[in-house]
Amino acid sequence: MKNSNELCHPLSLPFACDEIDSGSAQHPEEPLSCYFTEILLVREGCVRAVLNGEERKLLPGETAIFCPGVPHRAVPEEGTRFDLLRMDPDRLPEQPTYAPSLKAVFEAACRAGMPMFLTAEESRELELPELSGRCVLESRERAFGYDVSVLSRLSLICVALVRFWLSRGLDLFGREVQIDPIYSLSGYIQDHLNENIRVEELAAHCGLSYPWFAKKFREIYGVSCKDYIEQIRVARVEQLLLFTDYDLSRISEMTGYADCSHMIKNFKRIMEITPGQYRLKKKPE
Repeated sequence: MKNSNELCHPLSLPFACDEIDSGSAQHPEEPLSCYFTEILLVREGCVRAVLNGEERKLLPGETAIFCPGVPHRAVPEEGTRFDLLRMDPDRLPEQPTYAPSLKAVFEAACRAGMPMFLTAEESRELELPELSGRCVLESRERAFGYDVSVLSRLSLICVALVRFWLSRGLDLFGREVQIDPIYSLSGYIQDHLNENIRVEELAAHCGLSYPWFAKKFREIYGVSCKDYIEQIRVARVEQLLLFTDYDLSRISEMTGYADCSHMIKNFKRIMEITPGQYRLKKKPE
C-alpha cells in the first residue's frame, strides 16, 4: 500500500468534485488509502475497482464508495468517463448531534462489511447520479455560493448512504463507534483556522509525541501538518478574495495569519500568484 502526495493529496476545501475521463485519469500501481472519502460513479465505459482485495467491474450507473483509510484502486478502461467526488466527512456542515461523526460512521460501515459497490438501480434509488452531477457542475462553474450548494448535496449523499447501510443491518448505536483522533483533525483545524494552531498541541490532542505524530500525520494526509494547515488557509483566502471586497489585512486576520505579509508570502508560494493579482485576474468583468 502506498500513500503519495501526487495520488492522495490533501483537500484544501472540504471537497473536490470532478468529471474524469480515461485519458486524464491517474492509474496507481498499488492500492492507496486516503483520509477522505471518495465516491466514484461511472457515466460511460467501465472501471475496474479493487477495494480491500475485492475486485469489481463497474459499469455505467454503478457506484463505488472508498472509505477513509481503506486501501483501494480504480483503473478505467479506454473510453470511460466517471464522476469522482472526494470529501472530508468531518468538514461537512450540519452533522447530526445524536450520531457519531460521519468519518466514524464510514469506518464502522467498512468494518461491518456493508456494501461499498452499488448497482445502477441502487444508485438511482439514492439519487446519486443527479446529486453527483450537480456537485461536478457547481464545482466547475464556481458561481457565488457554489461551495454551499456542493456541501449540501454531499451531505444528502452521506445521509442516503448511511440510511442505505442502516437498512442492511448497520448498527451505530449498539456499541460506541470511535475513530483514531488523528483522522478527525481536519475538522478541528477547519473550525480553528482563524487561531494560532500549534502542531505540538495537535499532537498532544492525539496523545502522541511530536515526532511520532509528525510521521503518522504525513502517512495519512500526504503532507506535513504545517503544510496541510497552510493549504487549508490559502483555500479560505481564495474564497474571500473571490466573493468579498475585504482588504488583505482583514482577510489575513480572518484566516489566522500573524500579519498580511505572511499571508501574501504563503499564498504566492502555493498559488504562484499574489492575492492581489489573483483577485484582479478572477474578478468578473
